[in-house]
Amino acid sequence: MTFVFDRLILRVCLAAFVLVCGAVPTMAGEAGAVATTQPAGKPKEGYRLLGAGSWIITQSAVNSSMGFPSNIKRKVVVTGDAATGARAVSEARWSGTEFEPTGPDQPLGPIDARSFDELGLTPHANLRDQTVVMGRRRYLCAVSQYLFRSEPDGRSILVTLFRDKTGAIKLPARHLSAGGREIPLPADAIQAEFAIEGPRMSAKGTRRIIAMASPLVVNGKTCVCLVESTRTEGTSNDKPLTMLAQEWYCDQLPGERMRNQTMTSVGKTRVDSDVTVVDFGVVRVEAKVAGK
Repeated sequence: MTFVFDRLILRVCLAAFVLVCGAVPTMAGEAGAVATTQPAGKPKEGYRLLGAGSWIITQSAVNSSMGFPSNIKRKVVVTGDAATGARAVSEARWSGTEFEPTGPDQPLGPIDARSFDELGLTPHANLRDQTVVMGRRRYLCAVSQYLFRSEPDGRSILVTLFRDKTGAIKLPARHLSAGGREIPLPADAIQAEFAIEGPRMSAKGTRRIIAMASPLVVNGKTCVCLVESTRTEGTSNDKPLTMLAQEWYCDQLPGERMRNQTMTSVGKTRVDSDVTVVDFGVVRVEAKVAGK
C-alpha cells in the first residue's frame, strides 16, 4: 500500500479497509466464463510510478474504540539495483531522534506506467451512457462493468466505471488495489461503483469526486489535489460494516495518496485513521514498463 499503518492497531479493521483500498477494485483473478483479466503477479506491488531514489514521509493518527490510539511518523524510500534494475522499498519509523528501519527492504515489481486502457482489460458489460453531476456541471459518461473473481477468498467483485465522454477531463494518476496488486484508474473516470459478494461478505459502495482542485500544503509546498470520497456499506463476518474514506491525489506525487482519511466500523468496533504526507521527493520514470 502507499501508506504504512501500524499493523497491530489496524488488524481489527483490515478486512473492511481492504474493501476500499484492497479487494474492491481488484480486477484480478479467474472469472470462469465471464470476461476477466489477471495481471501478472509481482513480488510486491506499489509505488508503480516512482523511480529509485523517491521517498515519502507520512504522519498517521489512528484511534480505535478498543483503546489503541497511536501517532506514527514513517519514511519509505524506493531503492534500485543499477546492475539488475530491480526495485525495493525500505521502511523506517521515527524514534524521536531519527528514522529507524522497521525491517529488511521489501522487493517491488518493475516500474509500470501503463494506463488503464493499455492493460487491455475486457469489460464484462457495456451499459448505456449516463449523466454524472459533479459540482454544478453535468458530465455525459460511458459506463462499463468489469467482473472479477478472487480465488483465494472466493469473492466476486463487480466494478462499474463512469468515464467522461467529452475528453476534457484528465485526472491525476490514481489506482485501485487489492491483495498487493494495483490497477490504474482511467484518467477520465469520474465515478466508480462496486459490489462485492463472497463467503460471509457482502458490500456495495461508490467512489465519487468531491473536489477537483483542493490545495494541500506539504512542507511549505502547495499541492493542488483531486479529492475522492468512498462510502462502503454491507456485512462482514455477519457483522454490519460501514467505511467512509477520503483520498487526496496530485500530479506532484504520481499515483500515491497525499492524504487518506478513513472511518471503519465493523460491528461494535470502530477505527479512525488519518495518514498525511508531510514531505516527499520524486524521481520520475520515463519508460512505460521497466525492461521493455
